[in-house]
Amino acid sequence: MLSAIFQDVRFAVRSLSNAPLLTGVAVLSLALGIGANTAIFTLFDQVLVRMLPIDDPAALVAIKTEGSHPGSNRGRNMISYPMFRDYRERNQVFTGMLCRRRAVVNLGIEESTERTDAEMVSGSYFEVLGVESALGRVFSMEDESARDQNPVVVLSYDFWQFRFGGDPSILGRAMRVNGSPMTVVGVAEAGFNGISLGFRPKLYIPITMKSVV
Repeated sequence: MLSAIFQDVRFAVRSLSNAPLLTGVAVLSLALGIGANTAIFTLFDQVLVRMLPIDDPAALVAIKTEGSHPGSNRGRNMISYPMFRDYRERNQVFTGMLCRRRAVVNLGIEESTERTDAEMVSGSYFEVLGVESALGRVFSMEDESARDQNPVVVLSYDFWQFRFGGDPSILGRAMRVNGSPMTVVGVAEAGFNGISLGFRPKLYIPITMKSVV
């Protein structure tokens, strides 16, 4: 076996030496491929795992479903809220579970209206991620208690600073989200801007307010 392997290696080296241009292209292609894969993995590891501003980011996992996906959804990462709630109630594996969904809303502040990135989240969202409040409070399970009964929002720290100048009187202030009145109950801690690469929510809304958003 060793003799056969040695002969194969000698033949490969001889063949490559007879075609230096082809050999150079092949080696360069391999180097570029390996380098690109390494760079992508490093970016994924640093941005999506290690640099998430949450407790123990390496322990964060996403649940995916298998099989057909009838109706309107956004792929295997998207499950219904009742399904998530059932998963959470039956959970015996994870220390906690959360759900979230991106949204773009019309945010009305006084006489002005602006398009704003938002995220609808479960009451367990901030607790599971280990994110505290910089002002007021973040959501709890009580904010997920009933459909359309908790019209409250939590602002991101950056949005609070840039849009409202860090004014602490923002607590209790009324806003309009898609025309529905909601009240600011808190500001998330500095440095937290969600957990999706390229999407930075400016406000968080209870998932049970979906019919409004």
